[in-house]
Amino acid sequence: MSEKKQYGLLCDYKYFSGNHAAEIATKEELGLGPDQWGIKEVQVGPYKIGEGTDGEDWDWIYLPVPTELFSRAWADGGDGSHGDRPLAVQVEESGSLQYGPIEELCKKLPELGHKAVLFLL
Repeated sequence: MSEKKQYGLLCDYKYFSGNHAAEIATKEELGLGPDQWGIKEVQVGPYKIGEGTDGEDWDWIYLPVPTELFSRAWADGGDGSHGDRPLAVQVEESGSLQYGPIEELCKKLPELGHKAVLFLL
């Protein structure tokens, strides 16, 4: 008997825009009400981290935090009713969100070479 795969959501937050597309997509995909979230985008900053005037001297981060509702729908690869990957991943034009088996996503982290976050669903 083979082990059940664990799935995750990888966010390359250097490029994640925080445009709320992931929030809207999960609401639509999962049929959620106005006070429910599949993914909730959170903002950190902006705040100054250095003395220069260019964009590198500020931190301003957006993160797509998957909720329990999202995890229930996608933790085991989904049920196929919504395709092979979450709509939130499909709508992020920057390619900043990736979904898949956790062991595959773990291998991608060092390849990014900058800040990222991996959520176990």
